[in-house]
Amino acid sequence: MYFLGLVNFSNTYFTNHPSFIEAKINVESKYNQLVVDRSIIDTVVKLGYLPLVFAPVSLKTMPLPNVNFDALILSDGPDITPIFYNEEPLPELRETDPHRDQFELNLIKNTHDSNLPILGIGRGMQMLNVAFNGTLFQDIYVQNSGAGIQHIQKNDLSLESHHVNVTEESELAKAVGTHPYVNSNHHQAIKTIANNFNIVATAPDGIIEAIESTDQTMLGIQWRPDKLLDDPKQEKIFTNFFDKLQ
Repeated sequence: MYFLGLVNFSNTYFTNHPSFIEAKINVESKYNQLVVDRSIIDTVVKLGYLPLVFAPVSLKTMPLPNVNFDALILSDGPDITPIFYNEEPLPELRETDPHRDQFELNLIKNTHDSNLPILGIGRGMQMLNVAFNGTLFQDIYVQNSGAGIQHIQKNDLSLESHHVNVTEESELAKAVGTHPYVNSNHHQAIKTIANNFNIVATAPDGIIEAIESTDQTMLGIQWRPDKLLDDPKQEKIFTNFFDKLQ
């Protein structure tokens, strides 16, 4: 086993090991620091897997490493650069990291081409959608007049904020049921769904909260289940994902 580095809100890979899976996590760089979101790390470890961190770099200076892995988790982070879904930036767009965006898009493509499972959380769900030619609301309250509930909760993310409606026939419903309460911390959201995905959960105001690929290899979730692990249903999202590796 080995560690590539420590990061904040990024990508996690998994490689086989006798009694566990090694997970690589991509990093967010901010203020010249690389930091890790402990909730993602602790979730992976709790379920018997070893997280490994992978820092995003400029593809102009270093190509994507040729690494063997079994799965990928894309976690939360900053806004996604609109150029990747063919839009100009709006005034409400917040800080972006184009190098990280491109790096993750390549990771998604390589992982999916290898027929390996991907779990996207928060920004990670949005990246999955963009990777397959979907689009985003750069700011849901400016671009979507129907956005009528609080999507950036004032309480800690360990507390639920609103419920979501989950499609009964979906894989996600097998974990959380059809009307779970979730946390919320985003001002961007999916606008146009990518062709090879289905919408499987929405908020009461219609904002897309979860997507599944038609080939069942990819799941995207807008909320942060790693912050709600006192709820067995939220933990089951991860256990069901890891079951794909068996």
